[in-house]
Amino acid sequence: MLTIIEIEAREDGGHGLQSQSHRTECWLDGWIAVPRELEETVWGCRGYCQLEIQDGVLTGVTSGEPPAPPEAEPGVDEVLNALLGVSERE
Repeated sequence: MLTIIEIEAREDGGHGLQSQSHRTECWLDGWIAVPRELEETVWGCRGYCQLEIQDGVLTGVTSGEPPAPPEAEPGVDEVLNALLGVSERE
């Protein structure tokens, strides 16, 4: 199995990740193969990392933190309860 990672980070700071079992080399432009010893790190941080590339080879990864997920919008029941002044405990 080969894992590849997008070289340029997206707007949110993350890099895209893909893996395919039958591949032996990178198949997308703008992406780079992830050596086996770095696979756990890139998947563990879900692509939120700094890449160290030397001579076209990924040689290191520094894990980063993914952004906090956005707060969920209130559901219909929550909005109706708020409008009617009904508390969650009633």
